[in-house]
Amino acid sequence: MYFQKITDSHDVGTPDPRKNSEVGTDTQSNAYHIWVGADQGVYMSRSLDSGLSWEQNSTRVSPNQVISAVFPHIDAGDPGRIAITYLGSENNSELGLLNIDNESWDGNAHYATGNVSYYLYVTYSLNALDENPIFHTIRISPDPVQIGSICLNSGDCRDIGGSNRNLLDFNDLHIDREGRVYIAFADGCTETCADNVNATPEDSRDRLGSVYYMGSGPSLFESVGNMTNFEME
Repeated sequence: MYFQKITDSHDVGTPDPRKNSEVGTDTQSNAYHIWVGADQGVYMSRSLDSGLSWEQNSTRVSPNQVISAVFPHIDAGDPGRIAITYLGSENNSELGLLNIDNESWDGNAHYATGNVSYYLYVTYSLNALDENPIFHTIRISPDPVQIGSICLNSGDCRDIGGSNRNLLDFNDLHIDREGRVYIAFADGCTETCADNVNATPEDSRDRLGSVYYMGSGPSLFESVGNMTNFEME
């Protein structure tokens, strides 16, 4: 094993500042770097030489309807076959209204009000190396994962019926040997919160460790093809 220092680096073009960065690699060592940009969307840059160089025009992965995203995680199977999970909100009507600091809300989850709900999403692609890749996005969780703000700075968390640091940032996504997707995350809105359409941030401060897995659909390994319904024992 050896390590090579990259001396000629460039800044990939995307809205700045950026946060929540992660890298995944496929079976041919193509690399996919994802992060959340200043417009609160999930972005991707690709490398075809094991990370030695990166494309300079990033691609937005999350759909425009998702106006606020946090905690993106990625895994890949065969070349171009990737899956990305994140928490996201589609509460577009809240943009520009006063946030918890009484300033105009720009979609930053750290300052979201109780009128903003976050759900668990997965976005996948089977041709992520193409010039114009196609992304498919599914909202997985039937009820919110969090209502209101999500602390993204441990030195500036808020006590809103309990600290909004309850989710931490330990979500993750991995695939198994068949290319089936598994997503682990912390759920802040459980039991009575999940069943209450009028739930408040004070109701959404749990930290329940939870897992979703893909029951059926296209494997991230091309040789496996489409997987049928799967039940864990």
